This record gives sequence, C-alpha cells and structure tokens, in this order.
Amino acid sequence: MMLNSFLPKIEQRYVFVGSAVGAVLPASFYFIARYMGYDGSFLTWAMENPSQFSLAAMPAWMGLVALQFARNRRRQMQAEEARRMQEARLLHDALHDHLTGLKNRAAFHSAARRIAAARETYALLLLDLDKFKLVNDTKGHQAGDQLLIEIAGRLRSLEDRHDNTSIYRLGGDEFAVFVRAPADRILLASLGETIANLIGEPVQLDDSTVNVGVSIGIAEATQAAEPVEDVMQRADLALYSAKDRAGSNFMFYDKALAEASISRLEMERDLVNAIAQGEFILEYQPILSSEDGHIVAMEALLRWLHPQKGLMAAERFLPAADRCGLTRKIDAWVLQAACMDAADWPGPVAVSVGISKAEFEDDNFAAYLVRCLDRSGLSPQRLTIELSESVVALGMERVRQRLNQLHALGVRVTLHDFGVALHALNQVIKMDVDGLKLERSLTQSVLTSAEGNGLMDAMMQFGAAIKGANANSPESKDNTIDFVRHRGATQVQGYLSSTPLPASGVAEFIAAHNGTDTARRA
Repeated sequence: MMLNSFLPKIEQRYVFVGSAVGAVLPASFYFIARYMGYDGSFLTWAMENPSQFSLAAMPAWMGLVALQFARNRRRQMQAEEARRMQEARLLHDALHDHLTGLKNRAAFHSAARRIAAARETYALLLLDLDKFKLVNDTKGHQAGDQLLIEIAGRLRSLEDRHDNTSIYRLGGDEFAVFVRAPADRILLASLGETIANLIGEPVQLDDSTVNVGVSIGIAEATQAAEPVEDVMQRADLALYSAKDRAGSNFMFYDKALAEASISRLEMERDLVNAIAQGEFILEYQPILSSEDGHIVAMEALLRWLHPQKGLMAAERFLPAADRCGLTRKIDAWVLQAACMDAADWPGPVAVSVGISKAEFEDDNFAAYLVRCLDRSGLSPQRLTIELSESVVALGMERVRQRLNQLHALGVRVTLHDFGVALHALNQVIKMDVDGLKLERSLTQSVLTSAEGNGLMDAMMQFGAAIKGANANSPESKDNTIDFVRHRGATQVQGYLSSTPLPASGVAEFIAAHNGTDTARRA
C-alpha cells in the first residue's frame, strides 16, 4: 500500500521492482569483491572489465524490461475495463428502454424469475395510458415520445420513494409496476390512486398542454413462486375492466372479471365468422310522416342470429366488434344488404342506415357507397345515412368534405341520437345535414314531463335553424304524432309506428300501410 502511495502509476512500480531485482546480483558480486580485499568504488569496479560492467548495468536493463511489461499490463487492464464497460452497456441496453430509461420487458421477466425463485409475495399493476394514440395521431410521434418520457419520469419518482416498488415499460404506452411483499389491498389501492393522480396532471409539450389519464389493473400473487404469466393475465383482465370506465381508474382482479372476459373473448371469436356464416340479419322499423302518418322510410336495424345465444340486438355485440376491428366490415355488410332490400320496396319509401365514425372517415366510403347503389339499383335519393354526433371529433373540415361528397351523390344525411352530447351543439350547427333524430330518452322526457312543451319547442327551433328535424318517438299516447307535428317535427319513429319488421315482411307492410297508390317501384 505504501508503494502505491509513493508510486501511483503502474509503470513506476514495475520499474522500481525490476530495478531492485536487477540490482541484487551486481551488488552481491561487488560485496564479495570487497570481502576479498577490493577497496575501489562500485563505479570503478564496474568499469574494470566488460563482465563487471554488464553486471552493474542489470538494474537499468531490468527496469526497462519491467517498464515494457508494465505498459503491456496497462494495455491489458484498459482493454479489460473497456470490455467490462461494453458488457455493462450492452446489459443495460438489453434490460432498459432506450426512450424512457425505465427497465424494459426483458428486465420485467428477469425480475419475475428472481422473485419466484426467492418465493416472495408480490402484486402486479399493469398501466395503459388513455388518449396516448390521440396525441400520437394529432400531434405526431415526437410529441408522443415527449409524453412517454414525462410520464416515465413521474413513475420513476415512485421507485425513489418506495424501496419495494419497481417500474417497467413493457412497450408502447404500457407500463408495469412490481410491488414486493405488499402489506394489504389498502396499500395497493393507495398506490393506484397515486399513479392515477401523477399521470393525470397536465403534460407540457413543445407547443401545447395535454391531459392524459391511465387505466390500471391490479392482481396479487396467490401463492409463493406463482408464475408471473398467471398473475399478469389476471392483472390484464382487471386492466381491461378499468378501461371500460370513463376517466382514470384502477381495478382489482376478481373472478367475475374472468367470467366476463371469457364471454367477451367468445363473442369476439364468434363475430369473426358471423358474416361468412350469414348470421347477421336486418330488421326494419318504419319512419312515419307526422303530416299524414304515411311511411316515408325504414330504418335498418342490425341483428345477430347467434347459433347458441339466439337473436341479439346490435348494442350487445358492436362494442366487441369495435375491439376486434370488425366495425367497418359490419358497416359495409349492413349498407350493401339494406340497399339490396330497399330496392324491392314500393317507392318512394327510403331506407335509413346507421354508419359508424370509423366507416364515415374512411376515404373510400363514398366510392363504396356508389358501388352499393349500382349493384342494388337503388336511387340515391332513397338512401339516408345516419351518423352520431361523435363524428365532430374528426374535425369540421373533414366532416364537411365528406358531407359534400354524399350530398353530391344525392344521398341524405341525418344525425341520430341528437341531444346525447350537448357539448357538440356548436359543431352540429356547422354541419350541413338534412335532419336530426332526437335521442330516445330525450324524446321520452319531452313527451311525459310537464316541461316537455318548452323543451320540444327549443329542439325543433334548433333543428329548423339547421334544416329540419326528426323526432325519434318511443311508445306513448295516441296524440304523440299531433304533439310533435305541432312543434315542427316532420317525421316520427318508434314503437308507436311498429315493432321492428323482418326484411321479408317490409314490402307487404308498406303496401298495406300506405295504400295501393304508393305501391309502385322506385
């Protein structure tokens, strides 16, 4: 240790030791000569003959040899250190996410194996950001990366505050949190709430501020050394349930979630083959003129004739179709089938078809619509496309462009379930639609409450300010049509007119209801 203090460099130490070793032999010969009676100095002794000179020079030669050896040793040590650093970097890169710096999926599974080997108890929280795709799509991937980096920094603060907590980015906007030896569910619930609050705070990007939420699924290991895949599957089911709720939420796994998940998966699996197997059918509900009660149109209502579960209304399976990416495919089938059916009805009865936002925003929608009309022979004036107010989320410029395309074809467009999203009224005013159909629960309130007159008048005035209005009326008293007619509604629909009809009975129903004077082909 003292040698290291005086000679800090490896070369200095090696030269000192080499020279010292090299000095042993000439010093020994010189002292032997002195013992034999030689009385000259060491330098004189060294210069007397070549052999003694060679011996005297050995410390220098040994020092040079040691210096070269030290240099080689330093290079080896530097190479070894560089190799270790490279291995450390590679290991770090292999176990950490390059964007956020958090530990990645590989590190997650490695930690899970260590926990299982140690037979520790743990809980797992799976996180999925809300609105991340919207930020990516509207502001670009660079903004999305900024958002992920900020969220990762907030989550890392949890790791700093809680020794038993580890944060991982599994990919995309998915994160995982390991909690080793959690005390109880109260602690986990508190952690879930803390995470929701952390992520819920506004995020400042380069040119704007965004708000995102998070859905969290929580599951606990039920036994020591339980495979993480089992716990992860349960947490994923809880996450799935949390995402079904509005806003930031956390959910604990329970058996009911598993049963609901299996049911959803079965439905999604069956939906894939439903079109090919011909299991979808259409029923139709009349839309009546409020002036004379004649049928002016039929609304197409999608049904699924499931082999085991029987007849199902669209609201039971369309959310599952949306989850597995089948919404547009189903929309296309409905539009084609409705056009084919309506072409055989007595004219001029039209058909009204609801279209999802996903189908409406597709750039090929207008072209597909033209093909449906051509194949069926249906006049464009006899087709009405129904949209929900949610289309305003596409941006008014895009909505107006699409509406102009449809109107250029001669197709009518209405908004259904009007009144559900009143925050969209300022956008609806700007839309060139042919009519509004009031949402059923709103119409029920209009027809049964003491304030119904004033509310109906306001809705009709709003509709008149756009172009026209349709009232979607539920079952009510016999004077329902008079009530809405006096307030400006041009059409009524609902169980007052008829229960939904099978496609095979529509033509006969129209002829019987409207009379023989309208029983002609369009």
